[in-house]
Amino acid sequence: MEVQIGGLVGLYGGAVIGIIAWWFGRRMAKKQRGLDELHDHIWQKARSISWFFTLASLYILFTLIMFGMELRAAMVLGVIMLVHFASWGITGVVLSINMNMEEPLKPSKVKFGIFIVALSVICFGILSITTGIWWFLLASVPPNTIGIIFALTPEKSSEEF
Repeated sequence: MEVQIGGLVGLYGGAVIGIIAWWFGRRMAKKQRGLDELHDHIWQKARSISWFFTLASLYILFTLIMFGMELRAAMVLGVIMLVHFASWGITGVVLSINMNMEEPLKPSKVKFGIFIVALSVICFGILSITTGIWWFLLASVPPNTIGIIFALTPEKSSEEF
């Protein structure tokens, strides 16, 4: 077994950069009085919702194992960690935007945008797994971007014209 220097740099470098970014963001938010009860509520709610996404990913991974797909522990843990952190961050951003807007986003638009993102990740993920070519996951970036923009863009009311 060889030591992969790039993997170690990415693993620990990403953690260090993440901790520095978190610390810097908290410092800036404290200066602007952004660490209040609303901030705590939003991020606690986001963390709670992200556990539902994590649970769903666990069930999907267990189902894949039951169908005979051999998954390595590092890949499974990476997927679970990615799902948890991504859903936590995206949910926190959506809740932050929604709580700080004059008119909240419509839940149907947000759900449809999330559906586009989930469908694209699932389709391109299955395509990547079946072909063994992980570059297909990059093809999911444009639909994911469209879904996120659709979910987070408020509708223009007729009064603005």
